[in-house]
Amino acid sequence: MMAEARIIAILRGITPAECVEQVACLRDHGISTVEITTNSPEWVTSLQRLDEAFGDEVTVGAGTVLTPEHVNTCAAAGAKFILTPNLDLRVIGAAKRQGLAVCAGVMTPSEIFTACEAGADVLKIFPASAVPENYPQMIKGPLSLPVRFSAVGGVDMDNAAAYLRYYDSVGIGSALYRPGQPVTTTAARCARWLESRP
Repeated sequence: MMAEARIIAILRGITPAECVEQVACLRDHGISTVEITTNSPEWVTSLQRLDEAFGDEVTVGAGTVLTPEHVNTCAAAGAKFILTPNLDLRVIGAAKRQGLAVCAGVMTPSEIFTACEAGADVLKIFPASAVPENYPQMIKGPLSLPVRFSAVGGVDMDNAAAYLRYYDSVGIGSALYRPGQPVTTTAARCARWLESRP
């Protein structure tokens, strides 16, 4: 499940032709939660191919989800969760109606409380590099319910372990995958993560 993942691979810019091979590499290195962003080429086709290729073996979601229409398309393509860069109650509501888990992009205390009330499963602090690494620890005090936090934006192989001291998960994008890179590069970056993870 997305909410239980420690690392989410953000595959921005990936194409249908390479997505299965790249995700197989991630899976073989213990990364089984991946995000296909909606600004990637033919992203719907990539979601469909990954759903067909891996089923429940890999948890595949869609990122940069901006509208309820996006949500409906994601659900039809086989996504299991969505991630948003911002707080949009329409998008959270649409995802809940579709049975999708939601990782909602938030920053301020007001956004955090609003996202919790709306039923977000994970709070995505974005960009995480703009606030102290212990930001969730400072925010959790006033929250009445247990909340899971994910750090996204500025997280890489060198600082992921530091973020995971305070966050439940991290999302890693270009430090793990860049469009068109060979699988051997992805494998090397995964190995680096395995060496540094807490």
